Amino acid sequence: MFKKIKNIFRKDPQIIDINPEQQSLRKVLYWRVISTFLSMLIAFYYLGELYDTIEMTVIEVFVLTIIHYIFEELWDNSKQIE
Repeated sequence: MFKKIKNIFRKDPQIIDINPEQQSLRKVLYWRVISTFLSMLIAFYYLGELYDTIEMTVIEVFVLTIIHYIFEELWDNSKQIE
């Protein structure tokens, strides 16, 4: 699945208006995979129910991925201003 996504971005890096030299989105997505797995483990430990764990994790993934990407872009832009 990730190879298909990488190929899409290689063919058309402007597909979602991303500068191809920036690694922000790639870094955010890799981190989200790792943190999602950890979040699911922790949520399942406390909740003990698979459905609730998945529901909570899916919502968290979408919200935090968007916030993380915005943070990375703002961080990169602030470095360029200096």
